[in-house]
Amino acid sequence: LTGIVTAQAVTSALFHKLKTGEGQHVRVSMLDAVVNFLWSSDMGSQTFVGQTVSQQRAATFIDLIYETKTTYISVSAMANKQWLALCTAVGHPEWQDDERFKTPALRDQNANERLEMTQAALLSRSAEDWLERLEAAGVPCAPVLTRSQMVDHPQVLANDLLFTSQHPVAGEIRQARPAARFSKTPLETRLPAPKHGEHTREILLAAGMSDDQVAELLTAGAIHASD
Repeated sequence: LTGIVTAQAVTSALFHKLKTGEGQHVRVSMLDAVVNFLWSSDMGSQTFVGQTVSQQRAATFIDLIYETKTTYISVSAMANKQWLALCTAVGHPEWQDDERFKTPALRDQNANERLEMTQAALLSRSAEDWLERLEAAGVPCAPVLTRSQMVDHPQVLANDLLFTSQHPVAGEIRQARPAARFSKTPLETRLPAPKHGEHTREILLAAGMSDDQVAELLTAGAIHASD
């Protein structure tokens, strides 16, 4: 995803150079790309500022996300070295000799059993305890944040990743800015999402229609324009 965003951003910067003769610095981070990509589909509960959200848990339970005694963490142990370290860290060194999990391919084939066993083991301690143990063992892991925790995360704030705007109907709206940042052509969000028919006249007039033609279409009910 970040690679696609970067390719698009570089293309935009090259177009700017073609038109102006000036190059510019483009910044893209994985965090910015992911938050921007997922905001519209997964962060609707955090879009309307000031409205209480009671449901913070994900609707589905997916691979690599595990419940602990306190909250959720993400654990990835696909390489042999990581899998062996995970077995020891969770107190089940005998898993290392289980024929179902000897190779990455076998662990993938027996994913249901592997995930169920790992999940059962991780329920015994808090997220903080497991993260400390797994990190010390060299097992890739990270805390899983709720949506509201993500919005207030220090790195999200430091990246200036989210912004708010005022919508005439919906009120204050929180959104993720575009992932790429340009040194000489900073992106702007000038207008909120339009109301139905808000720019009908403006667009048709810009397309070459006359005021009378637009009025005829409105009278006929062929188009709609908001007041």
